[in-house]
Amino acid sequence: MKTHMTVLAGLLLTSVVLSPTVSSEEQNARATQLISASSMLAGLAPGALFPFVDTTPDGIVRAHIAITDAAAHCGPGAAAPANIVVLAGEAGGTLVSVMTAATNTGIGSEVQCVFHVTIKAGQGGLPAHVTDIVVVNANNSKALTGINTVTASADVR
Repeated sequence: MKTHMTVLAGLLLTSVVLSPTVSSEEQNARATQLISASSMLAGLAPGALFPFVDTTPDGIVRAHIAITDAAAHCGPGAAAPANIVVLAGEAGGTLVSVMTAATNTGIGSEVQCVFHVTIKAGQGGLPAHVTDIVVVNANNSKALTGINTVTASADVR
């Protein structure tokens, strides 16, 4: 019996010693969840807000957002979206506009142009804790149409 206990203790000690250690960076990566969402924005009323992504109380570490909208000129960095404003930040706190002329990819035409942006919490004027991505119909006279879309993927922790 004593021999069995010695062997069992030896195996247990060996498994603890040989088990891989995990860095805090790896632990954080494991705790991060990837989310993805897409939506047609047809019918979003003039001036209306659409809380597209809300991860409260968890924070968005990094997100990639793409929209389609009309533009005065569809060319890389040429013009901002004509009808859509995308805000990112924390509800009840700071929300920052993240779709500018710099996000114009030049893919498409003036009728339907693709805009892309990658945001990171605490950078580019964003607060350190980001929980929300909000789409706003900035056109105060007409609803958005079927050419207007939004897609986002985000690392949430």
